[in-house]
Amino acid sequence: MSDRLIMKNTVILYFRMIFQMAVYLYTSRVVIKALGLIDYGIYDVVGSVVMAMMFLNNSMLNCTQRFITYSLAEGDEAEVNTYFSHSLMIHVLIGLLIVVVGGVLGTYYIQGVMNIPAGRVSDAMFVFYVALASSFVTMVSVPYNALIIAHEHMGAFASITIVDVVLKLLVAMSLSLFDDNRLRMYAFLLFVAALVVRSIYGIYCRMAYRKVRFVMVPDKGIFKNMFGFFGWNTIGNAAIMCNTQGLNLLLNAVGGPLVNAARGVAFQVQTATVSFINSFQTAINPQITKNYAVGNRERMNSLILTSSRVSFLLMLFLIVPLLFMTESLLDIWLTDYEKDYTVLFVRLLICVSVVEAVANPLMVGASATGNIKRYQLMVGGCMLCTVPVAYIALKMGAMPDAVFWALIATTLMAQFVRMWLCRGLFGFSVAGFCMQVVLPIAKVALVCFVPLLLLRPHYAGARGIDALLVCAVLDVWVAACVFLLGLRKAERDFVLRKIGIR
Repeated sequence: MSDRLIMKNTVILYFRMIFQMAVYLYTSRVVIKALGLIDYGIYDVVGSVVMAMMFLNNSMLNCTQRFITYSLAEGDEAEVNTYFSHSLMIHVLIGLLIVVVGGVLGTYYIQGVMNIPAGRVSDAMFVFYVALASSFVTMVSVPYNALIIAHEHMGAFASITIVDVVLKLLVAMSLSLFDDNRLRMYAFLLFVAALVVRSIYGIYCRMAYRKVRFVMVPDKGIFKNMFGFFGWNTIGNAAIMCNTQGLNLLLNAVGGPLVNAARGVAFQVQTATVSFINSFQTAINPQITKNYAVGNRERMNSLILTSSRVSFLLMLFLIVPLLFMTESLLDIWLTDYEKDYTVLFVRLLICVSVVEAVANPLMVGASATGNIKRYQLMVGGCMLCTVPVAYIALKMGAMPDAVFWALIATTLMAQFVRMWLCRGLFGFSVAGFCMQVVLPIAKVALVCFVPLLLLRPHYAGARGIDALLVCAVLDVWVAACVFLLGLRKAERDFVLRKIGIR
């Protein structure tokens, strides 16, 4: 039953992903055109200041997801309600803390440190305060989001996500109606969209889960359990924050808004790529936690290995065209972008995304155990090295892309540490990972990439429709390599049956 549920939810989430990615990329194009590169760069770097403060929320998101999913697996509905109520209280408290403390620190940083053109500081401050308000609204939506995913009701999750991206598209398209202060209007309208999405989450959960109601009865034991998990998880999320928003602030210091705009475009591409694979992983992650909760370690490990391998194979369909036809695709997508760094930034962030996609199932497995102190200290410690290494490289005269090379190095290092730690946490087999994940994807990558590299001079110059045709041919080649070298026999038979050949 769980396999059928995973398959059903994966299909639902992929329809959602295709729509979301298409709208997301088009929205980015509209926003960049409406705001211009300078304003877009200002919005991106100011957004980084806000997102840097949101790592506490991301820590609590993982905590909420884990406890609600675990309680559902044990069949304890009262405990589900308890963890939902306490997570909502904690999210409100953390949100207020971020608004108050973050507002003071962010004001100082933007006015005194950030590299912003003269005369635009007031606009940057307006965007900052409105983005803080939007972040608070998003934070208090997290327990509702976690409740839906834990119940594996991916149809509802996909529908609300689609509403979210459509609202953001409407916001982007409405910018052309304003002659002045488009940057301010963009921030304000996104805040309104966040309020609408928050209301939809609340209404759906109230109707679908009638036994789950917020109860204002604090329990010290529950708070202790959740804050213990939250505290150690904060280390890992602080590392993620440093490796995204922290690096963006470093780029602002050495290159200003134009380099931030290049990073912003590359980050949009990375986000679209990650959303492609998250559709599969979001469907399978609750099953990893639930199998741990009921003591089925063999099934849990099998799901982790399958998720890592299939995640890479699915990503190939996106990353091969993006890596080999970067400039052509950017020219089709955007009318204006910072060409000196954007192409290289896109390629480097794609490489980071590949490693993270393979690593994510192990992170879910570690979180399922609840014993994450040592895991977060060591893995988070590796990832926290990125910013110091990048800062030293820039101080020594390295070009801005050095920050992403540093990120790739620490991401790979963290993956080796992660595998070693998971072996002790839940009996994860490093040898099995090498044989069932690393070896198949290495074979596929070698056979897939080498011919494309040798033939690249013959197709790299394609533009427009020709470039899209080349991308289609590349994906056909990827499909052949994945089918013949990446899938197991049972998986190949399944694919053949689904397409009607067997």
